[in-house]
Amino acid sequence: MKKFLLLIFCSLVLFQLVWGKSSWNRDLTYDQIALKAQEGSPYHMGLLGIYLRSGEAGCKVNLNAAAEWSKAALKEGHPFGSYNLANLAMLDGDFSEATRLYQDAALLLQRRASEGDPVAMYCMGEIDFQVIPTNVSRALDLFKKSADAGYPQAQATIGALYLKGLPGLLERNPEKGVALLSAGVRAKSLTARFNLGMAYYNGDGVAQNSLKAAQWLQVAEKQNFAEAQYVLGMLFVEGDESLTKNLNLGVTYLHKATNQNHKLAKAYLQKMDIKTEIKSTSTGGNLTMPSASTQLGDVEILREARMYYTGIGKTRDYEKAFSMLLPLAKGGYAEAARLVGLMKLSGKGTKKNPTDAKQWLSVAAQKGDQTAKRMLVQYKSLF
Repeated sequence: MKKFLLLIFCSLVLFQLVWGKSSWNRDLTYDQIALKAQEGSPYHMGLLGIYLRSGEAGCKVNLNAAAEWSKAALKEGHPFGSYNLANLAMLDGDFSEATRLYQDAALLLQRRASEGDPVAMYCMGEIDFQVIPTNVSRALDLFKKSADAGYPQAQATIGALYLKGLPGLLERNPEKGVALLSAGVRAKSLTARFNLGMAYYNGDGVAQNSLKAAQWLQVAEKQNFAEAQYVLGMLFVEGDESLTKNLNLGVTYLHKATNQNHKLAKAYLQKMDIKTEIKSTSTGGNLTMPSASTQLGDVEILREARMYYTGIGKTRDYEKAFSMLLPLAKGGYAEAARLVGLMKLSGKGTKKNPTDAKQWLSVAAQKGDQTAKRMLVQYKSLF
């Protein structure tokens, strides 16, 4: 029995020597975290993995590097490693593996949280919030304590929850929610930037405004965050009264999300019948985007496609014109639909198909294109 107690005591001493001196504080920079991780600190290995997965302190998301640092932390027995690998498993859709890893992390995380470490409080709060059996009340308390200690990801999370409120658990307080999100934004938290963008996207606690949503989501997107790329893609493809529709830019964002295996972005592109493959470089998932005017607006693309179609201003190239016009036609542009219809009717730049021609001319006509309406009557005998 004495040997057993001595073993426990030695284990606790070792725990304190290895982990006890490491804790997050407001002054800890990303560079300091990276340096300490490279020096072999298990705490900072796990913390670096969390930062690389979630884009804290303005760093770019790099899931491969996040996994490697998390595995290194797990090898040293630190719960940040298993917690972060659980989150990565969730992203891959492996929920059973995620649950196992969360459970492995929970006991040690709870100990670290009770000692007041802000990151451990946030991680434990996230487990309580989403892993069955959930404990939402305790999760909210941990999020609040972590946010009060200044941890930006916690500020972003509880701030977003204040915007909507949780009946019987958390009062709705938009002013407090925006203040907490703003604090996270000032700390360059990707979670805060994204959540603020989504607040404007949904109109949660603030007036719905797609333009402001896009502005914040573009900041998050620059950190290589697939979810921001997906939402931006939908925003620009659809457009509204506050955000000018830009199909080309929207498709570019959707391609970027798809390249990171974002399933909803891939499905959205497939629904539009647009190819989803984009080559990536071997470094951190950065993209080699299509060079053909990916940043041009839809109006500029339509003008350029018209030049290729008519041969005025550019060498006539029906195939190039068709490849540029078809996505715009699918995106709801009447003139593009009319030109696609004409090309389907004549077989210029694409395979001749009178049935498809009639459909595209009808789309253009329904959107108010008077020329398409006349053509439907003029070419009626050809359909």
